[in-house]
Amino acid sequence: MRSLTKKEFLVKIEELKTDIGILKNLELSIGKIIEETWKEKPGPTPFPSITDLREWDFKLLRRYRPFYMPFCDVCCLCTFGKCDLTGDKRGACGLNMAAQQSRIVLLACCIGAATHIAHARHLVEHLIEKFGRDHPIDVGGVNVEVEAPVTRLVCGVRPRKLGDLEDVLDYLEGQVTHLLSATHTGQEGSNLDFESKVLHAGMIDQVGMEIADIAQISAYNFPKAD
Repeated sequence: MRSLTKKEFLVKIEELKTDIGILKNLELSIGKIIEETWKEKPGPTPFPSITDLREWDFKLLRRYRPFYMPFCDVCCLCTFGKCDLTGDKRGACGLNMAAQQSRIVLLACCIGAATHIAHARHLVEHLIEKFGRDHPIDVGGVNVEVEAPVTRLVCGVRPRKLGDLEDVLDYLEGQVTHLLSATHTGQEGSNLDFESKVLHAGMIDQVGMEIADIAQISAYNFPKAD
């Protein structure tokens, strides 16, 4: 695995003579250099996309099948409706009752995940402005062997400074957008595909909440691990 230690690299050369010619006013800029300082073996799916864990999701969902108790028999989410989904009926976009109910669950999960991730983003940006990107991550000093268990598990990275949390938040925000787009009319037809995305939403939600906790514990000196 890798840490998220980053350095900006900038080289300016007024004149460089080589065998192939003379280069003048050369400027080379590298935004990030990732330092491989973490020797732990990386997992197979760092920063997983929606489809990376789909096969595993389906194994779980086929073994433990979702059960739906609709509180409404119609779908009103688009201008083709209202669509009656009672019995074996399908809506104008082809969704049946099971798919509609799982879509509603995904929407609810996206709302929750977006709220927690947005809170984490606001908190991290404020703390970086106040303390700087190089402020160290510290949730308990030497008493803590794994400072960010959820982030490490999902993203495969080890945050050391406040600035490292920004990359994780970028990933989380992108995933919320992809998940939300799947709830648009006609994007999915299977309730299990929706449920797979529900699991993905719950996963990134957990990462977002951990990021917020790590940031405030480290910067505001909230109670640390014993």
